[in-house]
Amino acid sequence: MATMTETNEGTPAEGPLENWFLLMDPAWSPAAENDAPPVEAVVGLWPVAEDGGLGKFRANPEYVPADEHSPSDPLDAVLRLVLQGRAEAGHIQLVVRETLVDVAMNGDGRPLVTRSPDDVPCVVVATGEPHRRRVAAPDWRRVDLAELTALLADGVDVLFNPGGPAAVRLTGDFLRESLALDEAQVAELYGPGEQDGAGLRVVPWEPGAAGRAQESD
Repeated sequence: MATMTETNEGTPAEGPLENWFLLMDPAWSPAAENDAPPVEAVVGLWPVAEDGGLGKFRANPEYVPADEHSPSDPLDAVLRLVLQGRAEAGHIQLVVRETLVDVAMNGDGRPLVTRSPDDVPCVVVATGEPHRRRVAAPDWRRVDLAELTALLADGVDVLFNPGGPAAVRLTGDFLRESLALDEAQVAELYGPGEQDGAGLRVVPWEPGAAGRAQESD
């Protein structure tokens, strides 16, 4: 469920914004038609530009999922669907292009790099507050896909939501390919018949276990 609201809150990246499009927890519903949602029921928001276009999704750090199995945000949701075989590579590409994520930082301006369960060096990324709470990081930095790929050294991948229900490693090449998609390629992914995007390379594992690397080209 989504609704429109107004606020005077601004952001360092984009300046003052008046309109937001809210993504609500599907378990919440207003008791009366004009009831404002509690902040903990707001999954996140998209800023709305003057021309009506939507900015990149921002997870709400105060969101409390109604169910422990509920996704924390759209990117977490699509990662879960992919691991269940209910979504494709292109769905990840479309969502990650339009989402701000939180990168774990060392506190010295560099991203925190750790080893994935299959022993690959990775930058640690959380898509929402529940995933941040599982990571002991000195600092966090909210970035878009362009900034995330700029932080990746050669041979370093991205570990999304470690310890969570849909913890995955996305290769740096896959994320760079997602960023490089042109308008025609994006339109094609939004259209019918999308099967495998630009070649998904995802390595899933069960939380707490190393699992076996799985890759598809």
